[in-house]
Amino acid sequence: MKKTLSIFILLFALIIQSCSNDDNENEALKPVDFSVSLKYDVTFNSQVVKKASVTIVNTETANKYTVESDESGVATFKQILPGTYTITATKVIASAEFTETFGYTPTETEINFNGAESSVIVNATTPTSNIEMKTSKVGDFVIKQIYYAGSDTKKGAIFRDQFIEIYNNSNTVQYADGLYMALLTGSTSTTVLAYSLPNGQFDWSKSEGMTEGSTANTDYVYALNIIKIPGSGTQYPVQPGTSIVIAQNGINHKANYVDNKGKAVSILSPELTVDLSTADFESFLGDYSGDLYQYDIQNPNVPDVNIAYWGNSNNDMILDSNGRHAYVIFKMTDAEFTALKKYKNPKGDANLALQIPVSVLIDGVDTTKDLGSNLVPKKLPSQIDGGNTYVPSGAYSSKSVMRKTKTTIAGRIVLQDTNNSTNDFVEVTANPRGFN
Repeated sequence: MKKTLSIFILLFALIIQSCSNDDNENEALKPVDFSVSLKYDVTFNSQVVKKASVTIVNTETANKYTVESDESGVATFKQILPGTYTITATKVIASAEFTETFGYTPTETEINFNGAESSVIVNATTPTSNIEMKTSKVGDFVIKQIYYAGSDTKKGAIFRDQFIEIYNNSNTVQYADGLYMALLTGSTSTTVLAYSLPNGQFDWSKSEGMTEGSTANTDYVYALNIIKIPGSGTQYPVQPGTSIVIAQNGINHKANYVDNKGKAVSILSPELTVDLSTADFESFLGDYSGDLYQYDIQNPNVPDVNIAYWGNSNNDMILDSNGRHAYVIFKMTDAEFTALKKYKNPKGDANLALQIPVSVLIDGVDTTKDLGSNLVPKKLPSQIDGGNTYVPSGAYSSKSVMRKTKTTIAGRIVLQDTNNSTNDFVEVTANPRGFN
C-alpha cells in the first residue's frame, strides 16, 4: 500500500510539474507590449524625437513592425511576440522644422537622424528600449551600388566581376582625386564572447595596445583593405548626377578571354555577368604567385587605384560574396592617413586593422544580413548607416544592392540618402551606371 501511495504521489507531482512547465512556456510565448523611447544625442540637448519612423524586426521569424513615435518620443508596439529583435529608427526633418526645434537654420534642406540597436531581447521583463538619434554631415559623394555577390561559378565570372560605384549626388562638380574606399572588418557572428559587445561585434577597447576606452567602438571604424583614387586634386572630375565605377578587374566579363597563364576561358552565359571594360578604375596588386593571379587580368586602358593599405592576404579587391563587409568612403590628407593607428582585433587575429575616425567618413553602407541563421553584427554607427542592406538572392546571383532614385531635377537624378541603407537600397541585377 505504501509503495502504491508513493507511486501515486510521484505521478501527481509529475503532472503538476508538467502543467507548470506548460504554463511557463505559454507565458513565455504570450504577446507583450514593447516601446522604444527616442532622444536626439547630447549635441541636440537630448530632446525627444517626435514623429520618427521606428521599425523592429524579429530575427527568427522575420516579422516586421513599423510605428511612428508620439509627442513624447515613444513608439509603442502592441502585443508582439517575445523574441530577439533589431531596431532601426529614422527621422527626416525639413529645414523649417529643424529651425523651429533647435533654434537655428541648417545649410541643408533636409537633415536625417538615425538610431539603431541589434540583438534586443523583448519579453515581459524588458518592456522598453532607449535609442539615441544621431546625424552626420551629408556628403556630396554617396556609395551608389555595391556588387559583391558575383556571378555563377561555372557559367559566369564568379567574383572577378565585382565592382563598387560611387555617385556625385550634388549639383556641383566633385573631384574623386584622393578619395579613399575601405572594406571594414569586424565580427561575423552575433555570439557574445569575452571580447565582444552585447550585439556580438568586437569590443575594440579590448584590443592589445588600445588606449581609447569605450570610444574605440563609437568614434572609429576598422579596415583591412583600403584603396585610394589617384590624382593631383582636379584630375578626375565627377559631374553632377554621374558616377565612377571601381572594378576588381576592368575587362568585359561577358566575353571569352585568355588568362595570365595563356589558358582560354569561356563565359558560358554572358547575360549573368557585366562589361567592366569602361570602368573608371580597377584594382591591381601586381604580379604574384597563386591561382588568383591567373584570372587577375589587367586592362591597360583602365587606370589602377592606389593601394593605400592592405592588411590581409588577399591579392585582389575581393569583396565578400556573402555580404559580411561594410564599406566606407572618406577623405583626409596623406599626413593624416599615415598617422592612423593599427590594431589586431580583440580576438587576437594576426591581421592589423587600420583605425579610421568616424568624423572623416563621407558615406558608409553595412551589407550585413540581419535575419536567419547567418547573423552578422553591424560595423557602422547609426549616424553613418542607421540600417543595413544585403542581397537576398545570395552569393553568385548576379545581384547587387543599389541606392534608390529619390527624384529628378532638371534631368539630374538625385539618389535617396537618409543614412539608413535599409530604406535607401534595393536588390537589382548588377548594372554599372544604371539606376533603380
